[in-house]
Amino acid sequence: MRFAHSRLIYIRRALLTVLVIFTAVAQHIDGAIPELFSVPAMILVPLVVSVAMFERSMPGLFFGAFAGILWDFATVRGDGYFSVILAAVGFFSGVAVTYFMRNNIYSALVLGSISVFICNAGYWLLFILRKGYEGAFGVLWSYYLPSALYTMVFMFLYYYLVKYIVGITTDKKKRNNY
Repeated sequence: MRFAHSRLIYIRRALLTVLVIFTAVAQHIDGAIPELFSVPAMILVPLVVSVAMFERSMPGLFFGAFAGILWDFATVRGDGYFSVILAAVGFFSGVAVTYFMRNNIYSALVLGSISVFICNAGYWLLFILRKGYEGAFGVLWSYYLPSALYTMVFMFLYYYLVKYIVGITTDKKKRNNY
């Protein structure tokens, strides 16, 4: 019985890894995810939050770091910013659900909103405002904040997709916890 349970965990984590890879590729291919008013969605953030909510803190940290590494490989700067941010998002989302919040769509929306805001605001502060670019506040209002709002639409999709994957790869005795 123990082997069957651990086999299901390996299958679940393999499926989630494939989902992270697929999402990273879809996020960085032009036209794969439609832009809303020339603003892209950062769909890796809601995915990391959703995975961390079901897998908890340490797997959330590793899935977040993996997603961030894939994101950093696809960007021009490639400085590790997204690896660090998404690892922190994964860890703290897992901790929040373990100790402070229930695992439901409302918690996912709260954690997703906070995570997207931190990811966007941090990037804007470090790479736009600190560099002293002209019109930095205009970029914040016309690009980063609408991108955060658009990204939250994907929270519903990823929360229920990860919930389904976890549901089909969990023993019947333990499904009541999800």
